[in-house]
Amino acid sequence: MDFDNQELIIRHATIDDAPIILNLWKGSAEWLQSNNIKQWNPEAFSLEQVLKFVNDGSDVYLATIDNEIAGTYLITWQDPFIWKELDNSDAGYIHKFAVNRKFKGKGIGSKLLRSAEEQIRDKGKKYIRLDCMADNNRLNQYYRDAGYQFVRRVDSEGWSAHLYEKR
Repeated sequence: MDFDNQELIIRHATIDDAPIILNLWKGSAEWLQSNNIKQWNPEAFSLEQVLKFVNDGSDVYLATIDNEIAGTYLITWQDPFIWKELDNSDAGYIHKFAVNRKFKGKGIGSKLLRSAEEQIRDKGKKYIRLDCMADNNRLNQYYRDAGYQFVRRVDSEGWSAHLYEKR
């Protein structure tokens, strides 16, 4: 099926969308692991986790093309766990950014990222922030190519992340 001329619809997710989002996260994590990319672990995701984001003040989005799930992302308005002392109310933080592998190479990721950036700017925030695993070279390059500036590396027990921001 040709999705190139179909409209991408991005909307707020609801509680009813939680199982769909969970499946997308787990599917993305399984694909990453099958390609030896250390980013997400499928066992780390649960329905309770999705519901927590939907209910805790985060903005969770779901994208569809012709009623088929194309991707998801969420925006949190604070992130002290990763950003520590740099966490502030002038920023929005993009998390759980995932694209259905069926839509690979269709530019969906770029459209979702731009949508998230618009959502953050619409809230009057100065900084758009995100993070990814430090050794995920392809994703680090993707964010740099999208105009994000490297802020710093964060090392924790068993993982390291790179922090990026855009003004």
